[in-house]
Parts: sequence; structure tokens; C-alpha cells
Amino acid sequence: MKKITFLIAFLLTSVFGFAQNTYYSEDFETGDLNGWTINDTDGDGFNWAVLNAGGINSAFGTGALVSFSYDDASTTALTPDNLVTSPVIDLSSSTSESNLYLFFDQIVNGSWPGDKYSVYITTSNDPATINAATPILTVTPTTGTLTNKFINISAYIGQTVYVSFRHYDCTDQYYLVLDNVVIKSLAMNDASLVSAKLNRYSLQSTDNTLTLTVKNTGVNTITNLTVNWNDGVTDHISTINKTIAVGATSTSVIHPTKVNYASVVEKELALTITAVNGNADSVMSNNTGTKKFNTVSQASPKKVLFEEGTGTWCGWCPRGAVAMEYMDTTYPNEFIGVAVHNNDPMMITEYDNGADFSGFPGMNVDRVVLGADVSQTLMASNLNTRKVLTTPVAIDATGAVNGSNITINANATFRTVFGNANYRLGVIVTEDNVTGTATGYNQNNYYAGGANGAMGGYESLPSSVPAAQMVYNHVGRSLLGGYDGQADSVPTTITDGQTVEYTFNYTVPATSNIDNMHAVLVLIDQDNGEVVNAKSVELATLSVNQNQLTPSVALYPNPASDFVAINNLKGGNYTVTLYDMSGKAVQTLNNKEVIENQALTISVKGMARGEYIVNVANGNTSYSSHLLVK
Repeated sequence: MKKITFLIAFLLTSVFGFAQNTYYSEDFETGDLNGWTINDTDGDGFNWAVLNAGGINSAFGTGALVSFSYDDASTTALTPDNLVTSPVIDLSSSTSESNLYLFFDQIVNGSWPGDKYSVYITTSNDPATINAATPILTVTPTTGTLTNKFINISAYIGQTVYVSFRHYDCTDQYYLVLDNVVIKSLAMNDASLVSAKLNRYSLQSTDNTLTLTVKNTGVNTITNLTVNWNDGVTDHISTINKTIAVGATSTSVIHPTKVNYASVVEKELALTITAVNGNADSVMSNNTGTKKFNTVSQASPKKVLFEEGTGTWCGWCPRGAVAMEYMDTTYPNEFIGVAVHNNDPMMITEYDNGADFSGFPGMNVDRVVLGADVSQTLMASNLNTRKVLTTPVAIDATGAVNGSNITINANATFRTVFGNANYRLGVIVTEDNVTGTATGYNQNNYYAGGANGAMGGYESLPSSVPAAQMVYNHVGRSLLGGYDGQADSVPTTITDGQTVEYTFNYTVPATSNIDNMHAVLVLIDQDNGEVVNAKSVELATLSVNQNQLTPSVALYPNPASDFVAINNLKGGNYTVTLYDMSGKAVQTLNNKEVIENQALTISVKGMARGEYIVNVANGNTSYSSHLLVK
């Protein structure tokens, strides 16, 4: 059986509850067994060990208990019977408790999940005695999802015991990882606020739903929660009916009071679970959180940045190239793609390290969706989810071209207020039509011969496509300001309507063609790494102002009810797009030919009353203005 590399990253989170009293805890971060003993019952020479499983899931840190049912080194199937037993655990001081629970984290490989194990609580640490005992839990996992197991061991209150894990009765699977072993008592009514979901930015006078993710870390089933959000001025307290089983997590605890402000504001909402089942939550240390929220005075068109992890060595990566070309063609006004190369001649080490892809091809979307799989369907789904988000900023650039020396004047116009902003501007330089002659430019291709289905023509190419037949697009060439953006490029205090500017300089290498290169401008939120907005401009045309066709361009009539004329345009071919105030394109007119100073007329009949943004684009220049439909 072919196995994947052991250290594969899964971006999942383990969330423990908080106990009233903890009687034992071991996370194996020292890299040692720390008093745990191991027994290779089947005698095959393979046993439990403390290994660094942080690449499988960050919850395991640098040390976790690991046992295998398959050996990578010899590609041999194993049939383990491996026992690991804790040091003696004295629970004599727990006699005043009403309950006691054993907690631990567990994960197996998602492709080969059948690594069976049992858990024992015994008063003896003799392996034969343990194996003959009745387990308190036996599990044969069916998925590779990280699971936080918890078992009621109240029957052992006041005793001296050993905890044992036995990996057995399975063969030719892969690995079993266990970690974060804790014995603790629980409160009767205890809820843990895991996270909260709220639109980061919103138009004024718009309802926004606050949704909490809550874990039941108490003994009783939760039937209702009392939740408060406070904006620094007003409490919004509500009791919410929600059933959450013991140990379960609900992602849909919805506060009935919407977050809505009529003016442009900056808020940090304090979130608190104040009661569970009508009783005070006795463990308040896990009940609070915060969410930032800003209203914006007007919406700005949103573009979505896709950074795709790829490499010429990667046989599955033609799928990513095909998906990127599809997105370019299908969503030219909303999609921005960058190919982040790994371990090939086009690799930029800083970019590869910053993107930190766990598998290839992989994609990061606005650096919020991280390490996702790549396909046309998934890319389109992520774009449609992200493009409708309200963004507080419009990004653009002017510049100058002097031979190979490029000046990029990035500017960001904010439509909200910040008292302590934490943003940076950055530029990603990309290049299309990249070719090479070295063997490192040969593209490995698992779609050759159609064995893995059609893939945009790669099925007709050989398993190693010669460099002479390969052209690479969207290639990330340079990071101006670094992966996280340029420090001090955005001030901390920002007013509504303020434009922030920062100048970047770039020299086009002799091996690149400026006519195939773009500057992708990004505004990055340093609190969470999110790309708030992005824009791509052609390097060769940066000497042309990207924001203004002419100062005299105007809309008439405005407000309009039937038609609106765009006046004073220069001669040329234009694309006109109308956006609603959420940033959604509601009407697009392509290839509208205009004679010098001829009015371009568009219909607004049947459109809902309200405010829109009209964007008129001609090649490398664009103009935007507000339109009121009555």
C-alpha cells in the first residue's frame, strides 16, 4: 500500500474545556515518555514512541504518543499489539468531587483510518493484567478528523490508578496519534466560547448576525445560554435556546440582536456567556471573546486573491494551472491569481515559506482560506463567497516606467474610521508566459494518457512534459514589502475618505519581459493576515493613471430612473459595470465602442431603487462614480 508522507498538516483545532480541578496532565512536549511505559506485545520491534506530530495537527505541538500499523521505511504492513501505560496517578484527593473525566486528543490518517485502540483504567500496571481487563473505551476510527475524547471515570474517584492505551487488532493502516492526556473534574454547567462569526465590515444601517461557536464543557446537557455583546456603551443580553450535548460543540448559537449602526463607526464588541441553563457559569475563564466591527460609508469593488501552491515536480499540479486559466477567463474582473512555486527554478523562497502550503496543488484565498485543495469548482465557490464581502478600502496605483526601473505608487482609499489600524500595503510582482530550457522546467504530469481523466489537454501530453512545451503563467516573481506587507505603509489613525499612499520600487530582471508582468497590490490586515482587498495592474502601463480617465467624466442624470449617460469619454472600447453597495456586479456591458466625447448611455430600468457604483474601464484606465437609482 502506498502511503503519503507522515508529516501532513491538517488545519484543525482541539478545544479542551476548563476543569474545576485537574488531577493529571501530560502533553509529552519534552519529547520523552515521562514515566509512561511501553510494551511490544506482538514482538515485531515496533512500539509506541514520543514523536513530533505537529505537522499532522498543531494541537500536538512537538511531542505526542505515536504507534504505527504500517512502516514507511520498509513499506511493510504491520499488525501491532502495542501497549503504553501511564505512571501511577493518585486520585485520593478527588473524594470531594462529584465527577471525574479522562480527556485526550486522537487522530489517525484520513486515507487509512482503521487504527483500532482501547483505553483502560486499572489499579495495576502489569501488561498482562491490563490486556485481560475490560476496556473503558474501544474505538476503530473511520475518519482522519482530530477528535477530543472524554470519558467519565467517576468510578475511580479516590483511587490510585494507571491509564493505558492499546493499539491492536488492525493491520496495514498507518498511524495512531494520542496526546494531551488530562484527568479533571467538570463543572455541572459550563460552556466554553470557542469562537464567534460576524461580518468584519458592513454598510451603514445594515443588519449583521452574530453567531457563536460554543462547546459544552460541563456535566449537564446545555438547553439554553445567556449571552451578552457589549460595544463599550450598551449591553445586548439575551437568553438563547440551544441544545448542546455534553462534550459537543455547536456552531450555530445565534444572538437575536443584530449588529447595526447608522453612522460610520469602529467597534470592538465584548462577548460573554453569562449563564448556562439559567445558572451562573461556574468557570468564567472560558466564556469571553471579542470581535472587531466597522461600518463603511460606501462599498468598494472587491477582488479576490488566489495564491496557488505549485511546482514542476508535482504531477497533480497541472490541475492547478488549468483551474487558474479557467478563473482568468470566467471571472476576469474579480479573480487575481498568483502561482507560488515550490522547489523548482521559479521558486521565491520567501513567498514559498510565507504561503506555507501543506500539499500541492494547494490554494490560499485572501489568506483566510488556507491550504485548500484546488479545482475549478472549489475556486469558483471560494470566489463567489469572498467577492460579495463588504470591503473598507479601494486600492489603485499610478507609477512610472524608466527602462527596467519601475516606480509603483500604491494608494488605498478608506471608507471607514480606525483609531488603531493595523494594516500594511504590499505588492506581489507576477509574470506570464514564463519559459525555460533547464530540466527543472519540465512539468511532471499524472494526467498523461488520460489515466486520471481529462485535464485541459494535459491528458494528451507525456508524463514529463518537456520544458520546450511548457509556458507558465501567474508566476510570483517578487514580494515588495515582504510577505506580510510593508511596515509603516499605513498609519494607525484613519478617517473616512482618507487616501493612504506608499511608493514601491522594482527593477525588472533582464530575464523577464515587462510586457508580461503585473503588480498585484494588496492591503493586509496584520491582526489575522487577511488580504482585505487587492488589485492587479500591468507594469508596463503604470505611467498611466489607473484611476482617472479624465476629470471631466460625468454621469447624467443622477439620480436616474430610466437611462443614464456617461459623458466626456475619450474615444475607445469600454466595459461598463454597475455594482450594488455590497460590491456585487448587477449589470455588465462589454465592448462598447465610443467616439471622442460621445455619451455612452445605459439603461437602469427595472433596477431596485438605491445607490450603485458605476465603473467604466478602457484597457489600462478606469473611472468610478456613484449613481442613485430612484
